[in-house]
Amino acid sequence: MLKFLIRRLLAAIPVLFAITLVTFALTHLLPGGPFDAVGQRRMPQYMVRQLEEKFGLNKPLFFNTWNDGYYPDGDNWKIIGYHTETKTLGGSESGQVNEVDERVLRIDLLDSQFFNYVWGALHLDFGPSLNIALRDQGVMVQEEIARRLPVSMQVGVFAVVLGFLLGIPLGVLAAVYHNSFVDYFAMFFAVIGQSTPAIVLAPLLIIIFAVELGWVPVIDQRNVWSNGPEFTLYYLQILALPVITLGVGMSAGIARLTRASLLQVLHEDYVRTARAKGLRERVVIYVHALKNALIPVATILGPMLAAVLTGTFVVELIFSIPGLGKVFVDSVTARDYTMIMGVSLLYSVFLIMGNILVDIMYTWLDPRIRFD
Repeated sequence: MLKFLIRRLLAAIPVLFAITLVTFALTHLLPGGPFDAVGQRRMPQYMVRQLEEKFGLNKPLFFNTWNDGYYPDGDNWKIIGYHTETKTLGGSESGQVNEVDERVLRIDLLDSQFFNYVWGALHLDFGPSLNIALRDQGVMVQEEIARRLPVSMQVGVFAVVLGFLLGIPLGVLAAVYHNSFVDYFAMFFAVIGQSTPAIVLAPLLIIIFAVELGWVPVIDQRNVWSNGPEFTLYYLQILALPVITLGVGMSAGIARLTRASLLQVLHEDYVRTARAKGLRERVVIYVHALKNALIPVATILGPMLAAVLTGTFVVELIFSIPGLGKVFVDSVTARDYTMIMGVSLLYSVFLIMGNILVDIMYTWLDPRIRFD
């Protein structure tokens, strides 16, 4: 197992580099820039040039060559030697030493925006935010991520737990009572849950539970998220609707996948053998069949965790949750290159770690799987 983890972590290095390269190129291909405007007014060009020089955006994107016109060394003149002239005056020789100046262009090939960012990221320095709302406050990208990531994780972890707690039992019931009323009801719920987007479900929940029934408070919630999870009644009321909005969609997909996988496993030879031994049907299903049926379900756990832990923009916007998803979309609008890169790298790391976690879970679900 240790060798497998080392191989996967080493293989993740070129993957992260490729993601960084592609994301960096795509963000800089977006029209406009982070310093084009201040509110509704266009920023003067001299201020744009000053800000670009301050944040290093005047450097070439990938490689600093002599065609780019950027010279990292302010003084490009260098004395490369001395020349001695000998003159004969009246039978005697006199020498005069002259300095020889020649222009030498000294270029650092990797002194570019991309490689400077990579070097900083290797030291966990993702630079300052270029968004005007955060730039004037001197907010660093890692600080903003550290402040908002726990908020998204609070919603995401509970949503994943709710999705599995609803989805797996529904899928098992649908498979056990195949082609019955229970099966039809479970799949009807799954289809409705998966086909209803969060942008529709969230307002419906707000109208029903917050406006009509008054079960959920609708006052300012920022202090609740900033203080962290305290598991008070007020906190659970605030957390309920966004978690249900995310969890229902997840549970629908998990239920359909669990049903299809369990129906296939129930026809395997070892399940028939377990029944022939006289084991109870509940033991056959939950002990022998369900573990193997959960292998396809575990496959989606990694991407699902990465998606919800880094925030879901629609849910955070509707419920006024100060999470990471809203920051990411705002950074795209503001052309905040450093914030886009920071959140993208964080999502990539979560996705890679989630997939490694799924591979480890395979060995527990199916003992026949070995990585050594």
